[in-house]
Amino acid sequence: MSNYEVPELPDDTEGREATLPDGSRMVIAVKKGLSQDEVDLLAAQIWQEVPEPGMTGR
Repeated sequence: MSNYEVPELPDDTEGREATLPDGSRMVIAVKKGLSQDEVDLLAAQIWQEVPEPGMTGR
């Protein structure tokens, strides 16, 4: 695991490090037992949906 601080999570959830499509890394909360590929896919979906800084969509 990384040096990121993860808040207390429900028993069936864990903080996992994921690699994004641009090569950067993030920690996301996921259900325990997911494969690393599933964690990376979820992180990529989140990454795609979040607007770039400074973009308002208008």
